[in-house]
Amino acid sequence: MIRQIRQYIAISRYVGRLGGDLVRRFGERKFYQVAQVTQAVERGGYSADFIVYAHAAFCGYEDFESHYRPRGIAVNYLGLRRVIARRYFSGWADFDAKTIYNTYRETNDGRFYESGRGISDAGGGHSVSH
Repeated sequence: MIRQIRQYIAISRYVGRLGGDLVRRFGERKFYQVAQVTQAVERGGYSADFIVYAHAAFCGYEDFESHYRPRGIAVNYLGLRRVIARRYFSGWADFDAKTIYNTYRETNDGRFYESGRGISDAGGGHSVSH
């Protein structure tokens, strides 16, 4: 149960904040390299325990596979993206890094724009209505 809560928080932070860090560090891109995402996670102080979700969210399939397959780590890129998609994109798993950034970018006051349609509740909740 505690691991699930930690995973939930880590993924929320990846989606809510990591995109902005990646844009600031590397410019706005459709997908980032695994090394870039790893660097942003480390330098940004994000939990690395669930970094595989950050890689699945912000990296392309080929880069993801070329990173994990040689290491013998059995992870399912599309399965990880489905977890993110169910929570943040109403099940739509064909998102990319630009989609995440543009949907969940922070405003100057630390709150979030949701799909550019307004500011979320004061508690910083994330809900997307597609």
